Amino acid sequence: MVTGLSHKLDVSFDKRLESTAIMLSNILAHVPQSAMSASLPAIMEANEVGTAKGLTCQISSLHGSIIATSNSSTFPNSTAVESGFHYIQAESTAWRTFTLITSQHKITIADKVSERDSLYYDLLKSILIPPALAILITLGLLWFAIGTGIKPIMLLTSALEKRGSEDLAPIQIQQPLKELQPLINSQNALMARLAEVISREKQFTSNAAHELRTPLAGILAQAQLAELTTGDKQQRALLQVSKSTKRLNSILDNLLLLANIDAITQVHTDETWSVELLIKNMINETTQGSERIAYSIQGKELISVIPSAMIAIVCRNLLDNALKYSPPKTPVLMAINVTESLLNINVSNTANVTATDIDKMTTRFWRSGSAEGAGLGLSIVDTIAINYKGSITLANNGNTFVAQFSIPLTESKIA
Repeated sequence: MVTGLSHKLDVSFDKRLESTAIMLSNILAHVPQSAMSASLPAIMEANEVGTAKGLTCQISSLHGSIIATSNSSTFPNSTAVESGFHYIQAESTAWRTFTLITSQHKITIADKVSERDSLYYDLLKSILIPPALAILITLGLLWFAIGTGIKPIMLLTSALEKRGSEDLAPIQIQQPLKELQPLINSQNALMARLAEVISREKQFTSNAAHELRTPLAGILAQAQLAELTTGDKQQRALLQVSKSTKRLNSILDNLLLLANIDAITQVHTDETWSVELLIKNMINETTQGSERIAYSIQGKELISVIPSAMIAIVCRNLLDNALKYSPPKTPVLMAINVTESLLNINVSNTANVTATDIDKMTTRFWRSGSAEGAGLGLSIVDTIAINYKGSITLANNGNTFVAQFSIPLTESKIA
């Protein structure tokens, strides 16, 4: 734009010089030669040719004598200028000239290059200053708008940087942007989940330490008693040590099993396995009370998608819980129903459980009264049900306690 403006101004100024020279030549053609000297000043003044307009005029004869010139003292009185446009230098002043040679006269019109430059810079300022101011104001407004827009993000960043490793309280920012609110909500939801997980892990660690302390204390006490006694007392103490050791081993196995199930959300398989074969093997492995177990299987006999090990854990814990908390010699019934999309396992036993206890039975390490065990069996079953998008339902109907475990058998439902 600047280059184009400079070129157009030069062309306009040159056309002014040329048109002025042509106009004077037309006028001089009608002026008698005898009245030329007396008429020229009035003619140039009438056509506004002079220093006030920035133009200088010099008229000379073809023989080289100067007939008339404008009142510019810095313009050289030279008749050697050729026809057309030229630049000449005189007394530190640069001139742009146009010379027109007619049949009787040589007319030279000139203007100062400095006046051209001055007009060019004035015009350039008038063109560039408003856009420049507009750009600066726009940048200032953009800076303010962007700063205002990202202020909540900077506040969020600062709030997160200042948090300690254990500070999981919800993020609070004054007047957050509507676009930023979903991010804050998701962060707060993540904080809430982390707080819940940490709290659960702390409770788990505390309960596990308590459960392990009891059999360890029993083992230590009975071992010291065995060292101090002999005969039957020593044998009873050693037998108690053996029982406490088995209980401790069972607790550790359940803790490791629960940790593995928590770590692995879902495990799928393409292997097909038999439900009846799984139940038979599990009953055969049961050391006490296997004669009390009766089972029935309806629907599909072969299952895939879900590993058989997970169902074995569920069945074993449900049966162990039923055998442990039902009167001796009472039956324990297991009913399995398998469809194309659902697996139901119902285990019922004789018991009378209150509604208050039912609400707590899937809580880790919870036990009713002085009951034996670590209180992890139903908690493990509940964890598996949650991981596989299923459910466990506990209910007491009269003198019968029923535990129902259900999970979908299609990958689309549990994926």
